[in-house]
Amino acid sequence: MAEITQSPTHFDDLSDEIIVQVLHFCRYDEILRFASTNKRNYNILSNSVGLKLHVELDANGLDIIKGSRTEDGNYSRLLNELVRYRDAWLNLDLEEPTERTSNQVMSLWELREGHYVVAFSSTPALGWGPDSMQLTLLDSLETPDVITLPSVFHEFTPDFEQELVILVKTNPNDTACLEIRICSTTSGLPHPLARNPIFTVQVGFHIPGPGHQTFTLEVIDNILVARIADIMNYKYEIMAWDWKSGALLCRIGSSSGIADFALLDNAHLALLSVETDQEGPRSIVFSLYSLSTDWISTGSDFYASEYICARPILTFEFPKLDESYKVSSRVIMRSDPIPGRTIYRKSTSFTHSTALTFSIILSLLPIAAPEEDENSVHLRIFISATSLLPYLLKFANEEDTVVIPWNVWGAQATRWFLCDRQTSYWVYWTSGSRFVAVDENADSRSGLYDLSVFDFHPPTVRRYTPRDAQSYTELRSSLYKERMKEIVREGRGLTRPHPIISLLGADLAPLVTNTIDSDMPTVIGKGFSSPVESRLPYRVVTRPKFVPSCEDWSIDGDHIIGMNSVPRDFDRLTVYKLRT
Repeated sequence: MAEITQSPTHFDDLSDEIIVQVLHFCRYDEILRFASTNKRNYNILSNSVGLKLHVELDANGLDIIKGSRTEDGNYSRLLNELVRYRDAWLNLDLEEPTERTSNQVMSLWELREGHYVVAFSSTPALGWGPDSMQLTLLDSLETPDVITLPSVFHEFTPDFEQELVILVKTNPNDTACLEIRICSTTSGLPHPLARNPIFTVQVGFHIPGPGHQTFTLEVIDNILVARIADIMNYKYEIMAWDWKSGALLCRIGSSSGIADFALLDNAHLALLSVETDQEGPRSIVFSLYSLSTDWISTGSDFYASEYICARPILTFEFPKLDESYKVSSRVIMRSDPIPGRTIYRKSTSFTHSTALTFSIILSLLPIAAPEEDENSVHLRIFISATSLLPYLLKFANEEDTVVIPWNVWGAQATRWFLCDRQTSYWVYWTSGSRFVAVDENADSRSGLYDLSVFDFHPPTVRRYTPRDAQSYTELRSSLYKERMKEIVREGRGLTRPHPIISLLGADLAPLVTNTIDSDMPTVIGKGFSSPVESRLPYRVVTRPKFVPSCEDWSIDGDHIIGMNSVPRDFDRLTVYKLRT
C-alpha cells in the first residue's frame, strides 16, 4: 500500500515561536483549522497559552480592557478565568441567589456594570421628579450610596468607569426644548472633564412628558447619543456629541417616522427606523451611521433643524409589510452592554468592543383595526451584529449609501420569534449575545419556574453541542425532532424553548440544552407581503423549576436579576451570580 504523504507548506521551515506570532494575526476559526491539519500544528496550539487565550477571546467576542490586569494576571490565569466564565454560561451554573432591596421610591432605574441605580425624589410630596440616585452594588451588602444631583431630571444614564452620569429634563415653559447636564457620579456636580456641562436642545416638535418612550441616552467613551421622540406623532431627533469638548458630531432626524438606536462600537451607530406613508409607519430599514465625523457645531444651545441629517453608510432592507398592516409606534431596539464596558472582572476586566446582537421589539397592527387585537403580530427579532461587519468593511468608503436587499443579508443574520402579546420594552433585555426568559405560564405547584438563556453568537452555537442529562435517545427521537421543527418554524421558540419539557413532564434533568442551527428555519407568514424566513443559529439552556416568579428579568455582566415590587413602591432584587 502506498504511504500517504502531506504536501509541504510555507510553515514547514518556520520555528514554532514564529508560527505562534503569525497565528496571533488570525481569527479563532482559522487557528482551529490550522491546528487540525497535523500533529505538529495541533501541538503548537496546545502548548501556547497565549494562543489559546486568543482563541477563547475571539470566539466569545471578548477583549481585555487595556491596563486592567492585576499583577498576578498572567495568561494562564486569565485563560482559566475566561473558560470558567464561558462554561458557567454554557451550563447555567449559578450560585445561590441573594436579595437586595431598595429603600427609595423608584421613579427611574438602570442596571449598569454591576450597579442597580434608582432615581428618586428627595422631596416626593412636591412632585417635581427625581433629583437623586441610589447606587446599589449587586455583589455588595454594604449600604447603598446616595448621590444628590443639582437638578430634577426626567431621564438619565450612568457610565461608572468614567464616573459620569447624563441627565435630561424638559422645559415646562417651552415644550420643544430640553436640557442636558453632564455630572459626576462621585460628587453630583458638573463633570470636571466636560467643557460645557449644561446645554439645551431645541427640536421641531412637542416633546411628550416622561414615560412615553420620549428619551433614550447612551454614552460610549467620549460620545453621548440622545434620542428625543414623539412616537404618537411620528417625530424624532437623534443627536450625538463629544461630551468632553461639547461638539455636535451627528444629527439624524425624521419628518415622519419612528426609530430607535443602539451602538455597534465606538465609531458606529445602528438605527432601526420605520418611515410612514398615507397609511402610517410601514417601511422598516436597519442602517449604520458613522460617529467619527468632524464636529458640526459647538455651543450651549443647539437647534436641531439648523443641521443637515447624516447619511447612513449602509441600509439593510427589511421585508415589505402586507398592505393591510402597519407598524405599532412602540418600536424598540437594544444592545447591551455598551461596547467597551466591563462585563466580567477577575484578574483583568473583559469587554465586548463591538456589539454582538441587536434585539428588536415591534408589533404589526391591522390598519382597519389599529388597536391591538387577535390579528396583531408581536415580534422579537435578533440580529447578529457580527454578520454585518463584513458589509461595513467592504463599503465604508463609498460616497453614497449602499443598500443591501433583505434577500442578500436577512435570513442568515436574523432569527424572528412571535410573542403572545406586546412585550414591555424594558424587560428581557439582551446582554452581549444572550437573552434571558422565564416561563411563568407553566403549571408549577412548587412555585418555581423554568429559567432559560438563549445565545445567538454563532461561534458559541457551533462549538458546543448539547450536554444535558437527558439520554441521546430521548433528545433525538423522531417525536422530539418533529416537535422541535414545528416550534422553531412557527416562531414559538422563545415561549417554548424545548418540546422535551412538555414531552417528558416531571421526568426532567436539572439542565436541558438544545442547539437550533441554520438548517432549521423560522418562517413568519402573517403581516408581510411574503413569508419571512430567518436562520440565525442559537443555543438555549434551561434549568427547569429553578427560579421564583418575578415581574422582570434581566442580565447584567455575570448576573441574572429578577425584580419584584414590594410595598411602598420599593424594589426587591433576586440576584443570581455565575459560579466562576
